Amino acid sequence: MKPYNLFGLLLVVLGLMGPHLLMAQTPDSLDRYLETAAMNNPGLNADFLAYKASLEKVPQAGAWSDPRLDIGFFLKPMDIVGGRQIADFTLMQMFPWFGTKKAAQTEATHMARMAYARFTETRDNLYLEVYTQWYLLSTLVQQLRNNRENLQLLKQLEELALRKVSSSSSGMSSGMGNTAPGMSDVLRVQLEMAEIENNIESILSEIAAEKAKFNALLNRSADREVILPDSIAKVPFFFDEGVTMSEIENRNPMLDMLVEEEQAYRAKGEMDQKMSYPMFGIGLQYMLIGESATAQMEQGMEPEMTGMDMIMPMVSISIPLYRNKYKAQQRESRFLWQSAREKYRNTLNMLQSDLFRLKHQLDDAERKITLYRKQEQLARTTYQLVVQEFISAKSDLTNVIQVQRQLLDYQLREAEAIAEYNTRVASIRKLRSFNTSNN
Repeated sequence: MKPYNLFGLLLVVLGLMGPHLLMAQTPDSLDRYLETAAMNNPGLNADFLAYKASLEKVPQAGAWSDPRLDIGFFLKPMDIVGGRQIADFTLMQMFPWFGTKKAAQTEATHMARMAYARFTETRDNLYLEVYTQWYLLSTLVQQLRNNRENLQLLKQLEELALRKVSSSSSGMSSGMGNTAPGMSDVLRVQLEMAEIENNIESILSEIAAEKAKFNALLNRSADREVILPDSIAKVPFFFDEGVTMSEIENRNPMLDMLVEEEQAYRAKGEMDQKMSYPMFGIGLQYMLIGESATAQMEQGMEPEMTGMDMIMPMVSISIPLYRNKYKAQQRESRFLWQSAREKYRNTLNMLQSDLFRLKHQLDDAERKITLYRKQEQLARTTYQLVVQEFISAKSDLTNVIQVQRQLLDYQLREAEAIAEYNTRVASIRKLRSFNTSNN
């Protein structure tokens, strides 16, 4: 398993987000913002660096232990048969039991894959936050547009009320001390206009605050401009329960992480078992021996036979007598991988529950969209009729204002329902991980 280079993060992110990001994009599209968040978000970058760090443990786990060199000097050379021993050098290399290194590398590899799955989960959470924030901003823009449209309707209604006042005043010009009828209607319209103008200012302030939060996800300055669509639309989405559940089991990073955790502990158990076997060592001992005239005279040895250095091959073996420690390590690994398996089952059950909950919320949002869209159309038609009745004096202003309020309310609710629907779609896609096929 090789670590990604510095360009790797871009390749990983673009590959997971899908090929459409590599195609021509508008400078400030949602896909572009997702790419920017993936490249700049500090939390995601931190998890990617942690993944790269975990990859470096693989070669560490497969490395040999360092050889040991022992050096001993005699402060006063010791006389031995054939000379005087000056120093002693011992070099030893220990080797674990067969397969121990491979098991350690396997464990480190699975731990690195766990780190990658954790990175993928962080990325998916980030994308969901970006989607959610984007749809919230789109809803606010749509509601701002609806309020401004209704403000224009009220301005037209104000003009009609003023015309009625003017017409009534001219018809009663001969009267004495009478207040022109209909002026209260004008004031009531102006009250409604003031309310909507306040709503517009409130929405503008909320948009600014939510843009700052959106920019924070992208690790940009809070006042950076965010280009939003003029209206919010329902995203196309086809849901198949069986296919989606299968995709969750195969691609959800939380499940992947638990699978790798189980495999890592299994490999650790194998390594613990092999570590309970003896270790072997191969070494070499070199004894530095100087000449000793006394030894020659005493032993009657030839001069060329004194002072000869000695080289001695060595073999060592560890004896793991205390078995309880190794047995406890193996039991620990077994309990840990069994725990990971149970966590996998529990997580899978929770994801299945989340899927059904999101499907219910998705269907509910879709019903609301259909309802509010129908009510908005009926309210618009009713508004046109009641305005005509108001002009012909068949209806009063109260009915007109009531219908206008209903029209605005249905428009705002429809925008919220569309945002809820789109957010639930993103949540379902997050369960099966944002990648090439569903991002």
